[in-house]
Amino acid sequence: MSKSTKTEKKYPTEKLLKSKALAGYQQDFARAILVKPEYTIAEAKAILDKVLKG
Repeated sequence: MSKSTKTEKKYPTEKLLKSKALAGYQQDFARAILVKPEYTIAEAKAILDKVLKG
């Protein structure tokens, strides 16, 4: 078993948009902002917070 606790799991963007983790964000805006094919939950939240909360 390898030590992969340092690297968070990345999820497909579409799956993240439908997840409870990003439920507090407006899905249409989030879809326009998150253009990469996958993100970690922390990355996605950080990007959305930076763009939406300026």
